[in-house]
Amino acid sequence: MRSRIMSRLAAAAAAGATATTLGFAAAGAASAATTAPARAHGTTLPVTATTSQAGYEASGRDFRYISSTLTVPDTNFLTQIYPQEYIQLSNGSLASGDQYVRAGIESCTVAQSFGAICTTGTWVSYVEAFNNSLSGPYFHHFYQLSGVTQGDGINFSIYYDQGGNELHFTITPPSTSGPPQHYKTQAYGPLFDHAAALDDFTDSTGTPIPLPFFLHQFQINEFLQGALTTYSGARGSFVGPWLTTEIIATSNGLLPPSGTTRVSPTQLRSDGLAANGTVRPWDAFGVWAR
Repeated sequence: MRSRIMSRLAAAAAAGATATTLGFAAAGAASAATTAPARAHGTTLPVTATTSQAGYEASGRDFRYISSTLTVPDTNFLTQIYPQEYIQLSNGSLASGDQYVRAGIESCTVAQSFGAICTTGTWVSYVEAFNNSLSGPYFHHFYQLSGVTQGDGINFSIYYDQGGNELHFTITPPSTSGPPQHYKTQAYGPLFDHAAALDDFTDSTGTPIPLPFFLHQFQINEFLQGALTTYSGARGSFVGPWLTTEIIATSNGLLPPSGTTRVSPTQLRSDGLAANGTVRPWDAFGVWAR
């Protein structure tokens, strides 16, 4: 992985670009999986343990669209470092394949280390597209989230236009933070067989960082209005005509009781908000420090 990351950073530098600090190539990749108790929507979901990521991942279909409203983390000390929170389309579970695209929120402190211009102690939205054959990210962008406060929601969407072979990103912040931002870039024939909404504790080399010491349980953020679409046009929320897996971060990347849960999502719930054309059940969850 290190050679891949170093090539990635070198390519970015050569292009005069900056790189976001994300978990590349499924840092803290799944080390075990099992079955969870019945969830809120009445089904039983598998659970995958990592050392650095928590949320939900869809698989078993090829995905061309994902959107969600991500809330700004609720705790001040997180503005100084991690996690990143994002939606993702990827080749391979938790971006373990050769391509991924992401859109989400990270702290300005993290973004500044890669050249972003922002105000320390605030949050920055970003988009990024990565292709392993190109030795790095071939597209990324930072956007200062001015005027947002803890708990505010920013909507993100990623759309892969198969016919035009383009990736389209839209960031819609609260009206106090400015107008929607739209970006697009060439794609490289991706096959996005996984879609995810995650909090991610990894550093700029893709290595899981030690999870912060939490004095008590608290909610880090929420994912609302989750919506996915497959290449064939099938639509759903975080639940649909595909497999949904719960992702948790544990002390050692092993499922309890072998590992201790440190960050995990709540059960999926329905927020009653329209996304991708209609209101759908099981489209929301929170992520908690445990």
